[in-house]
Amino acid sequence: MGRKFPGDCCPRPPCVCSSPVNNRNDNQVKIEIDSLNCCCNPKCPCESGELVRNGSFEMISANATQPFVDWRVLNALSNTIVSRVPINVAPVAYEGVHSAWFITEPSELEQHFISLQQNVTVTPGCIYRFSFAENLLTASDFTPSLTGRVFYTDGAGSQFDLISIFIEKDINISNIDRGYTFHQKTADIPVPCDVSRVTVQFDFSVRDDGGTIWLLDGVSLRAVSCASSCSQHDCAVARDICQPGNLVRNGGFEDISGSVDSPFLYWRQIPETGGQAFIESRSDTPYEGAFAAIFISSATALAELKSVSLRQIVPVTPGCRLELSFAENFLERGESSGTTPRLIARVYWVNDSGTEFDLIYVPIAKVDGENDEDKGYSFHKRTADIPVPCNVSSVYIEFEFSVTNTGNTQWLLDSVQLRSLPWESACCQEFKGVAKHD
Repeated sequence: MGRKFPGDCCPRPPCVCSSPVNNRNDNQVKIEIDSLNCCCNPKCPCESGELVRNGSFEMISANATQPFVDWRVLNALSNTIVSRVPINVAPVAYEGVHSAWFITEPSELEQHFISLQQNVTVTPGCIYRFSFAENLLTASDFTPSLTGRVFYTDGAGSQFDLISIFIEKDINISNIDRGYTFHQKTADIPVPCDVSRVTVQFDFSVRDDGGTIWLLDGVSLRAVSCASSCSQHDCAVARDICQPGNLVRNGGFEDISGSVDSPFLYWRQIPETGGQAFIESRSDTPYEGAFAAIFISSATALAELKSVSLRQIVPVTPGCRLELSFAENFLERGESSGTTPRLIARVYWVNDSGTEFDLIYVPIAKVDGENDEDKGYSFHKRTADIPVPCNVSSVYIEFEFSVTNTGNTQWLLDSVQLRSLPWESACCQEFKGVAKHD
C-alpha cells in the first residue's frame, strides 16, 4: 500500500517554502524552513522529468568507438553497426535532426545482431513508462526484429525485465519505409525497493546478407507515479531521494563541440569571445578518459590580467546537500606570473535579482614558483555546508582561471563531479540554522 498524502501532489512544484534564504553578509547565509508552510512533497517522490539522456540522438560522441553521447554499443555480431545518418544520405528523423541507424553490411555470416544501451538512475518503488519511435527503412529477404527493453540486474548478474516491447516485421511493402511508428508501454510493477538503476536497451537482429536498415528515435523513460510505494512511512532506500549519481554532464570533457563559446558539450566559455585567455581540449595528459580541459593564457608584451571561466548549469533537487570534486594539474607557469595564477571552483545559485550565493567555493593559488609546475594531478573534494534552498532547482558550476603575466600559463582540469549526499531532502522538514562559508 502506498503512502497517502493530502491533496494531489503530482502537479505541484517541488517545495516552495514561505521563508526565503537571506544573505545577511558575504560569509553568512541563514535558512529557515517551516514544515507547515511547505508544499506537499512526499518523502519519496518520483521524478517528474525525462530520465533518458540524449534520447533523440542529437549529440554525436567524440569517442570513435561509440556513435552517440550517453549510449553504448555492445553485443555486435557479424558486420552489424549502429550509426548516425550515413554520408550522402538525407536524414530521416522522428524528432530533431538525427536518429540511430541499425545497419547490416555484407559479411560471411548471415546472422546479424547488435545492442544499444544506456544505464538510468531511478527511484525504488516508482512505476515508469517507456516509449520510442522506429522506422524499418530497408530490408533484405528475412524477417528483422527490434526489441526495446527496460530491465534491472541483480547481484548475481541476472536480468529482470520491467518493460519489453518486441517488434518483428515481415518483408512486405506495407512494413518498409512507411514512416515512424510510435510505441509506448507502462510497467506493470514498480521498481523493486532494493534497485536504484535500470538499463534501457535496444536489441536489433536479422538473418540476411546485408542491406537491412532500421531507424530508432525519440527514446523516453518517465515516471508515471507521484511517490514511491516502497514504504508507508519512509523511503526504503533513502539515498535515492537525493540522487547519488553525477549531476555534471560531460564532466570528463570527452565530448567536444568545437565552437568558440562552447569548447565542450554542455559547457560554456565565459567570456564567449576568448581573448587573452581561452579553453581548449587536451588529449595527451588526461586524469581519466581521453581528454581534459586546459586553461591557457596568451603571451603578451606587457604583464596583463588574463581570465576565462568554464560554466555549466546543473539541475538539482531542492533541499539536498551537494559535493563537488575535480582534478587539476598546474602544467606551466608563464613568464612574469609570480604568485598570481588562480583557479577557483564554485557551485552557486542566482536569485531573481541576479545576486549570486555560493554553496561551494574552492580557491586554488599557485605561489611556489617552479616547484609547483607539472607535478601531476591533485584531486579536490568539498561538501556544501548547507543544502540547496527549497526554491532553487538549478545551480551553476563554474571554474574561474586568472593570471597576470606576459607568458603562456597552462592549467589542466578533468573529472568534474557534482553529487548529492545520500540523505533525505531537507525541504518540507523542520530545518533551522545558520551555516558559514569557509
